[in-house]
Amino acid sequence: MNLDRILGQDHIKKKIYSSIEKNKYPQSKIIVDKDGYGGLNLAVEISKELLKKNSSFNGDVLDHPDLYFSFPSFASLKDKENVYAEWLSFVKQYPFSDFQKWSNYIGNTTSQGSIKVPEIDKVQKKAVLKPFMGGNKVFIFWGAETMMAQTSNKLLKILEEPPVNTYFILITNNIQDILPTIISRCQISNLIPINYEDHKNYLENSFDGVDCDLIIRSSRGSIARSMNYLGEEASSISHEEHFVDCLRFAFLAKKSKKAILDLTKWAEKLSSNSREQQKEFLSYCSFLVREAMLVSYKSENLTSFISSSDFKIEKLSPFIHSKNIIEIIDLVEDSHYSISRNVNSKIVFTNFAIHLTKLINLSEN
Repeated sequence: MNLDRILGQDHIKKKIYSSIEKNKYPQSKIIVDKDGYGGLNLAVEISKELLKKNSSFNGDVLDHPDLYFSFPSFASLKDKENVYAEWLSFVKQYPFSDFQKWSNYIGNTTSQGSIKVPEIDKVQKKAVLKPFMGGNKVFIFWGAETMMAQTSNKLLKILEEPPVNTYFILITNNIQDILPTIISRCQISNLIPINYEDHKNYLENSFDGVDCDLIIRSSRGSIARSMNYLGEEASSISHEEHFVDCLRFAFLAKKSKKAILDLTKWAEKLSSNSREQQKEFLSYCSFLVREAMLVSYKSENLTSFISSSDFKIEKLSPFIHSKNIIEIIDLVEDSHYSISRNVNSKIVFTNFAIHLTKLINLSEN
């Protein structure tokens, strides 16, 4: 098992290696990767070790006939051919990645992805077959949180009586979205942010001419976010600009009626982005508000925010305090949930902007 390819995660990777060596690795595993810490890469490395047992296969593990991936598909691309081949190309090109990059890579622009019932039907049929290479079989479910109840229940039946020498690895960014009965049948590993040294070593050994310190501090321990910065696809720059625009209009709205119109236009602009970009923006808002709160309460040493523009978080921090912090976070999370449930995004962001205006202008005294 190539431990060097698993960035950080010292608390679990040696235990995983030991369990595989002793033939005690669980048949059902959940890897909780909350923010692009390398869950997919970890699952691939585990699979490589499991599949080489009693097998003479010497090729790329991603081409192994006894390794199968399940991943979110999109309704807008239901007629697209060779999606699985594109997925393998995607994993080879981006071993540290996130949902948004996969959505962009496959050409999705409108629909949200999910792992659907027909996909679990395929898994069920493949799981009962004998391993092609005579060793183990591994099924990796990336984006397991996207499974709806019917899909989850179908997978549960497989996990209840898993075939011999067959392993199931579920990767999720939110274990709360996984069926409790599935959780009860799996061993769980929680990934943590990549530590600075491992992060820096990986970037310096893989890329030339990059400001590693800036990227690492901005990525907040997320290797997927670092890759987005390096690939010049980081939407966090526009997220920051969008949030700063909303704040500016919110402060102006106290004195100018025109600012309300500007907020409406702002909401319309946000609603033109994809659902995944909208959710990513709201996640960024949550992070930025929490960072401002830490500055407000004199805990700057705990912050990791670095502006991509000339935004000074110290100017925002006096307006984030005990009278509004809970309500603002609730507003962000409620908006994120609404977007996830396909509520009209223009309405969601108009409501977000108006309520943020009221909350940000509250005085602590």
